Amino acid sequence: MKITLLLFTLSFSIVSFGQITSDIEQPANNSNNLFLQELNNQNITDQIRVKKITTYVAQNRYNSSTKELIDEAVKIAFKSKVSISKAESYIALGNYYYYNSKLDSAEIVLREAESFIKKENYPITKAGILNSLSGIYRKKGNISLAIETLLRSKTILENASKEQMSEKKRQRLTGEQIILHNTLANFYNQIGDSKKAIENYDEAYKKALMLKSKGFAGVILSNKGDLLLNIERPEDALLVLHKAKELKTEGKASEISIANTDQNIGLALLKTGNYNDALKNINRAILVFETKKVVSGLMESYTIRGNIYLELKQYNKAIKDCERAKELSIKNGVLENQKNACLCLSKAYENISDFKNANKNFKLYTQAKDSIFNEKNIKKTTQLEMQYEYNKEKELQKLITKNREKEHRTTVILLIIGLLLFLLISGLLYTLNHSRRKLNKQLEEKNKLLSDALVINETLLKETHHRVKNNLQIISSLLNMQSNFLEDSHTKDIVVESQNRIKSMSLIHQKLYQGSNLTSIESSTYFNDLINSLLLSYGIDREVVKTDIVVENMLLDVDTAIPLGLILTELISNAFKYGVDKKSGEFYFSFTKANSKQLLVTIRDNGQGMPENFDIHKTKSYGMKLVDILSKKLKAELKFNNKNGLEVILKINRFKIVT
Repeated sequence: MKITLLLFTLSFSIVSFGQITSDIEQPANNSNNLFLQELNNQNITDQIRVKKITTYVAQNRYNSSTKELIDEAVKIAFKSKVSISKAESYIALGNYYYYNSKLDSAEIVLREAESFIKKENYPITKAGILNSLSGIYRKKGNISLAIETLLRSKTILENASKEQMSEKKRQRLTGEQIILHNTLANFYNQIGDSKKAIENYDEAYKKALMLKSKGFAGVILSNKGDLLLNIERPEDALLVLHKAKELKTEGKASEISIANTDQNIGLALLKTGNYNDALKNINRAILVFETKKVVSGLMESYTIRGNIYLELKQYNKAIKDCERAKELSIKNGVLENQKNACLCLSKAYENISDFKNANKNFKLYTQAKDSIFNEKNIKKTTQLEMQYEYNKEKELQKLITKNREKEHRTTVILLIIGLLLFLLISGLLYTLNHSRRKLNKQLEEKNKLLSDALVINETLLKETHHRVKNNLQIISSLLNMQSNFLEDSHTKDIVVESQNRIKSMSLIHQKLYQGSNLTSIESSTYFNDLINSLLLSYGIDREVVKTDIVVENMLLDVDTAIPLGLILTELISNAFKYGVDKKSGEFYFSFTKANSKQLLVTIRDNGQGMPENFDIHKTKSYGMKLVDILSKKLKAELKFNNKNGLEVILKINRFKIVT
């Protein structure tokens, strides 16, 4: 079923509930030129001017036409030199990038906005930035980091002092808490933690009633009712959903929003055996969805109505609705609804003795169910890891305060455990790859009947790559959380370097399970993504620093890509840390095939270069030692030349390219 995920903007006020959820009607957009003209005629300060512009663009959902207004707000804010105005203008710019699917740019800009008010007392704004970052992490698929970021925002809002706040700011603070609890509940619902989801829905609903926002309270109750349906509590869901519809109607919610609730009421009535009333509610919902062309609503409503007809023994009508739902679900890639539609069709065809179609749809149902089961298991594991770390946060903080040296040892141990885990998983993955190659040779000698075994084996290997990537991502998140408690800069650098190494490995496994070839990756996409990740990690702006990246595309075998990725992570990190000036630097990277027996990597920067007596074989740097060891594995020749900066040339003699 649907979950209303509220997007965060900092234009929130007591009257702006309709501006922050797609379930409630949006206000009409005014002309940008007319808006600016009216604004320029007002005798107001620059700070208020920035506030009005950012509120206006938020009301218009950060569409492409508002970019010039955001640029104007940034210009005014930096001219005024008021920190909160600079932060608000950058928040608007970050949300613009988010709404236009430029997630990396959005994250960089929002982090910069955070730095403007880092030492000042703006709890609502700080919490809002974290809320926006959480939305970015969720969209990137990192639900654990999204929840962790929301919990940090929750702590800021709870600790905010209300004594010196105006009534308007108190209402805004309560409003931000409503949005936060509703979104946090939706995230917990996504990963199957229904208890925490209900707790947060109830808290959001209570605060919405305090602000007398009936429409928004109806949205929250509708989300809770959807959750109760998912955990098979239809009687409770029915009570909640009737109240949700009442509040939405009184709050003048949109037809689509009310139709969503009618749909869920129909499902609840179906589950409680009240088929005639269920049919009436579903028909109302379908009429709206067909009129408004809401595809997600139609595919779910057709499935529900098909199941109602199934219970009423009207099998041909059930088949008609569920076939339509199945077609829409497959077209839009919605596995959950595809599963439900196929089960409905299997039962309906069986009742009219069409066993061929019954078996066909039952098989599709089973496949969809297995895929959903695997996905939910991965999400649940991620949540358990994240929740454990969050519950231990205060205890860890006390231990750090009492004994910093002991905490350093704990950090190193954690790092070693993470690296050992990585090596163990890599060894397992290598073994699986080796086994798969042997199996492929054997299968070539078998007849056509064994082809299904190959498909299953490849699916399992993709799942393994996916789980390896997720586990490495968890390790990276753990190190990131741990680094927040460290004060020693040297130890922090060690943790960041380890994160970058883990990210380079995680990126390989991500490319493997997303690609069609499970034993090789494309050099072009991998090296470009690796360099972009390191640019972001070290805060390098490509619009300021001149970068020139040339990569010859080829399919690298995993045994070549893994050590080469680690070597390049170290060399490029050194360039960004010591060689590239963040304000006027230059960086060059090339990866080409020198000839059939040698690959060539060149890295240049315009920094200070290496000391004249530098010897990689005698260095005490862990990173350079790692480069030296891995270079030997690839039989690589490594040279460091000081030419108006540092030039590193790597000639690789042992490698495998997949043709």
